[in-house]
Amino acid sequence: MAMSDSAPLLARVSGLNKTMANNVVNFRNENGRFNNRNELKKVARLGPKAFEQAAGFLRIMNGKNPLDRSGVHPEAYSVVKRIVETHQKAVSDVIGDTAFLKAVNAADFT
Repeated sequence: MAMSDSAPLLARVSGLNKTMANNVVNFRNENGRFNNRNELKKVARLGPKAFEQAAGFLRIMNGKNPLDRSGVHPEAYSVVKRIVETHQKAVSDVIGDTAFLKAVNAADFT
């Protein structure tokens, strides 16, 4: 995807508008790739509410936290941590493991 295509696509993400999308692209262009979702909080005009709405839709590929490339919202990272610790698995091993995820009893972790 060309850089010029990024902002219009980002503007369609829940919580982001055209200005914030352009700010995300400009921040990335000036500072390099994002290493984790929390770095998005440094983007101008992307406040806590916008981050809360957008974070689960934005993926950070090859970042520091494997959950950043998933659909898991940052607010639920602690739940995932408890699940993997309980089942003695690595986070990267459970991402996309539909059979394992379906077998987890969600009530045990809420």
